[in-house]
Amino acid sequence: MEARYFYFTVHSARDLIDVRHFGEMKVYAKVSIAGMSKYTEVDLVNKTNPEWNTRFRFFVPEEDIIREDVDAVIELFCRRSFLDDKYVGELNLTLRPFYKGECNFSVRRNDSNRNESFGTLKFSHELGDKILVVRDSSSSSSSSKNFSDIIDILKFGLEVVKVGMEVAKIMN
Repeated sequence: MEARYFYFTVHSARDLIDVRHFGEMKVYAKVSIAGMSKYTEVDLVNKTNPEWNTRFRFFVPEEDIIREDVDAVIELFCRRSFLDDKYVGELNLTLRPFYKGECNFSVRRNDSNRNESFGTLKFSHELGDKILVVRDSSSSSSSSKNFSDIIDILKFGLEVVKVGMEVAKIMN
């Protein structure tokens, strides 16, 4: 199966609604593409106008790119010390992979029926090189849902290699 690297950069957010009653906003973003989720660092300084400039690399099936069907969910959360992190808002998008440049979109809340903005999020994305992923011939489909299984296997393999390297350091 062919896939591509897909680079997604979360730049910043502006004018987010302050979801804290006490304390200051410390916001981070969770980006989910092709069944994988990655997180920015928490911005401890900029409160309702966080800046991350964090670039992520995802693997996306080539067939999704050809169909221009790359779904992305960007969720924003406020880090809290003693309770679960608090939901700030999100974007649900179908990206146009061949578009290259910065985008600004309004942040929405899934718990609000109102069609109002809860701030704006700035991001960019671009396609990378094509790669070949070898699949078991008994697999039924090459959709992005099955693709996440391959990614999980690769991540597990990387963890095994890391542990092996740490053991080798200890032994030497």
